Amino acid sequence: MIRQSIEAWIYHPEEREILLLKVEDEKVFFWQPITGGIERGESPEEACLREIKEETGLLLACSSLTGLGDFMVKIDENLTIHKNLFLVLTEQKEIQLSDEHVGAQWVALDKVSSQLYWPSNQATFEIITEKL
Repeated sequence: MIRQSIEAWIYHPEEREILLLKVEDEKVFFWQPITGGIERGESPEEACLREIKEETGLLLACSSLTGLGDFMVKIDENLTIHKNLFLVLTEQKEIQLSDEHVGAQWVALDKVSSQLYWPSNQATFEIITEKL
């Protein structure tokens, strides 16, 4: 099975910081960018803007998104995640955290890698840094 999703790295260019959200999953805590599924009939861009709004309260325009292609992550023999990767620029820093996260932090670019738990996030962050 292939699940369609987005991964959005929100970047504040003036402060040179990335927004990371903290997730608690079966007693494991980890930091990651905005992630979420693409709903039926939704474009990746629409899904990205919806997930950003749901997870952070930020209302952004499509013009703030830069699509950086697709990335496949094999979870196991039954599941592969097809991520549409986005770099998102914003001057807004105040967010409203959703119930699905237990924390949020703006992290300096040179510290982001040390905060990431998943190898797939490490790999996509490398793609993001090439565009900054």
